Amino acid sequence: MKTRKPKATTYEQIHDNHATAQRVEEGLPVMDVVKFGKQVGFTTDELAKLINIPARTYARRVAGRARLKVHEGERAARLMRVFDYAKRLFVTDENTRGWFNAKLIVLGGKTPLEYAQTEPGAREIEAVIERIEDGVVQ
Repeated sequence: MKTRKPKATTYEQIHDNHATAQRVEEGLPVMDVVKFGKQVGFTTDELAKLINIPARTYARRVAGRARLKVHEGERAARLMRVFDYAKRLFVTDENTRGWFNAKLIVLGGKTPLEYAQTEPGAREIEAVIERIEDGVVQ
């Protein structure tokens, strides 16, 4: 009897740009976002806000195990990518979430989560992380 290996989630493959792009184009499964949220400690309301979907719409999609629209999937994949990038520096999910919610002078008093709402903002978060690793920014 063959046992099926579960398909890797988007978060588990977040650094495979080809696989991530394909999943986003096909419609990222909302359950991948749910699993990511549970793993790293984001609430359902936080996830809905972070990927810019009304909470009730997000809840309906979760209940129906639906797929996200391309622009929603892109935001979710960006959040996963930047979170994973930061976690390499901050080690634990809790430390990483704490940093993501801290207002940073280098970001004009915004939190990394607020700043990462756009792709250029997410790239800046990655640059800040690199500067922290190099001892340039606190």
